[in-house]
Amino acid sequence: MKGRITTFVFSIVTVVAVAQPPANYYSSITTQQCATLKTALSNIISNGFSSKSYDALWNQYLLTDIKPREVGSGSANVIYDIYSDNPTGTDPYNFTPGTKQCGNYKKESDCYNREHSFPKSWFNDASPMYSDYIHLLPTDGFVNNKRSNYIYGEVGSASFTSLNGSKLGTSSFAGVSGTVFEPIDSFKGDVARIYLYMVTRYESKLAQWNGYNTEGAKTLDGTTFPAVEIPYLRLMLKWHYQDPVSQKEIIRNNGAYSFQNNRNPFVDHPEYVDRVWNATCPGLSLLPVDVIDFQAKLSGSKVLLNWSVMNEENLRSYEVQRSFNGKDFEYVGSVAAGKQSRYNYTDNVESFSGRSLFYRLRKVDFDGQYAYSDVVAVNVPLNVKFSLYPNPARDKVYININNNSNAMVQIGVCDIQGRKVLVQYAKAVNGQIVLQVDKLTPGVYFVTMTVDGGQWMQKLVVDR
Repeated sequence: MKGRITTFVFSIVTVVAVAQPPANYYSSITTQQCATLKTALSNIISNGFSSKSYDALWNQYLLTDIKPREVGSGSANVIYDIYSDNPTGTDPYNFTPGTKQCGNYKKESDCYNREHSFPKSWFNDASPMYSDYIHLLPTDGFVNNKRSNYIYGEVGSASFTSLNGSKLGTSSFAGVSGTVFEPIDSFKGDVARIYLYMVTRYESKLAQWNGYNTEGAKTLDGTTFPAVEIPYLRLMLKWHYQDPVSQKEIIRNNGAYSFQNNRNPFVDHPEYVDRVWNATCPGLSLLPVDVIDFQAKLSGSKVLLNWSVMNEENLRSYEVQRSFNGKDFEYVGSVAAGKQSRYNYTDNVESFSGRSLFYRLRKVDFDGQYAYSDVVAVNVPLNVKFSLYPNPARDKVYININNNSNAMVQIGVCDIQGRKVLVQYAKAVNGQIVLQVDKLTPGVYFVTMTVDGGQWMQKLVVDR
């Protein structure tokens, strides 16, 4: 989770300072991998665990589940609710700690409750899981009710969307079907690491849980290891890598140790996730090299492709393929695999103005076998050659030519009736030309640039 937490960290430092684990908490972990490491971690976080009451959670939330208030009046700190927090803007509402505890609700913001992020029906309401603080989050009661006991997932078609963008709907993730609940991106890593904690802490109970025929049974394979069905494991790993450990999680983890004397090892050591579940482990040889967070972004006359990977074993290269219809792809370039976590490729699309482009990656291993990534798309506007700033303009406009061209260009300005009101010939300096528009009357104009045998147009507003 990424977000605004600095003020909160300083405000509760006296509370969390004593909640650090002993220096030797993970001292038994050396070179273990896969199932051996999972069991070793299970032993660490189970030994000394002190189960607390479900009611005791309310007071614990007041210590390590709060953040600075953004809206409303009252206490300086409010409940940190992942279904109403908005890391990129203003929260739609805030809960005053200790008040509006559910309770009854009819809409969002009525009250907050104690959500089993690993729903209680998945383990038949049994203890000590029922009151295990690590997976019990304070969340909006109305949204929690919408989530019900559905698994987390990625939503294709939403039937409900909360005020902060959390969604309920039909799964769009390969291999995961049915109705799923999707938190916003900033908390996907949080809930993934909680899920992986639960299948590690309670690994001896997984076979029993898998027999309950609940939503959770869709995600469990009935074994101690790997414990999770491969498609759902891919999703949890994807979210873990996409959303790194946050200060919010660290504070909660310290709170868990103070409250119940155990911790989430995947918050303390995110690298343990890859050491426990990777393609070299027995039973996971079919876990593919997975491309996550594949993105295409237009920058001037170029498309910037970026992607992250996990489980990169025996891979030779990523071949970049482009299509104009999303079906027929052609090779455009290759990036050598080097066991990195992130890769990029730049495609020049200056000649494809006004078209939609589709990209995919062909993952090729040293044995010649290959598989494809998901497809991403980007629309290329008619004008990819230059941009105008400021727009609207008052007295002058800076024309920035993509590719940093120093060529001679012709600039023409027409009004909305198509009458040419200004013509200028100039040589770009470091890709930039200054156009004086102080003598033009306020209104809408079209700026045309002719360079290198091509012509591009951009709308300009003059406003004084």
